[in-house]
Amino acid sequence: MRSRISAVLITPLLAGLALSPMAMAQDDGYGGAEPLEQAQDAENFEQQELERFADAYIEVGEIHANYSQRLEQAEDPDQAQEVQQEANDRMVEAIQEHGLEVQDYSEIAAALERDPEMRDQVVTMIEERE
Repeated sequence: MRSRISAVLITPLLAGLALSPMAMAQDDGYGGAEPLEQAQDAENFEQQELERFADAYIEVGEIHANYSQRLEQAEDPDQAQEVQQEANDRMVEAIQEHGLEVQDYSEIAAALERDPEMRDQVVTMIEERE
């Protein structure tokens, strides 16, 4: 189970919502943006943030699975786009309902890719919830 969750954490779960590093950059106040790595200077996320991430991750995964099936059943590109947009909206809502913004969620997910110890900690949280 742990390896399956680790693999999913490394792979962006928010397929249509997954943001590129440029899209996740923060405005520096001068019309430019700083790279994501600089935006989160210290990857010392509070335990509560990681807990909220784990809760949101589980719900986002369920939404992703549900809408993936619906997407496969879409009869034309317009319907597929509607399903994808609805899925994205639901994932954003789920993240926000757990007290995070999409950028926060994305920053934690990116940090988990760089920090195996933190990733193991979050994987354990997710496994405890399932």
